[in-house]
Amino acid sequence: MLSPYLFAIASIIAVLSMVITFKIHLDKLKVNPEKRAEIQTKFFIGVAISEVIPLILVVSGFATMQPIQDMSVLFVPFLFILFSILIGPSFIFLQTKVDVTEDMKSIVMSFAMIALSLTMSIPIVSLVGLFIQMP
Repeated sequence: MLSPYLFAIASIIAVLSMVITFKIHLDKLKVNPEKRAEIQTKFFIGVAISEVIPLILVVSGFATMQPIQDMSVLFVPFLFILFSILIGPSFIFLQTKVDVTEDMKSIVMSFAMIALSLTMSIPIVSLVGLFIQMP
């Protein structure tokens, strides 16, 4: 009965690490927009490093998955995953509104859309893992 919590922990770690990585690189992008390619490359490297533990947790969750007899077991992990699904995009979109000039808006928004898709990947896979366990 540990696998639902592995999915929840993976989602929380993935979203928090992605949000921190996004914030660090967005601040660098706002200061030096001419170094966009270099900053995005370092961002992707940071994403790859920060997603290692969540990926291991998700794989462990699928490997130890068992059918659940009672839906109430999935309720708390579902709330944690839902919380991470709400917090990640909210933070990313709020950061696009802070200290962004009109000429930087398109660069920041494209960077935010990339980060948004990467941020939501682990929580969505975790949600699928929970749905598979439903009776």
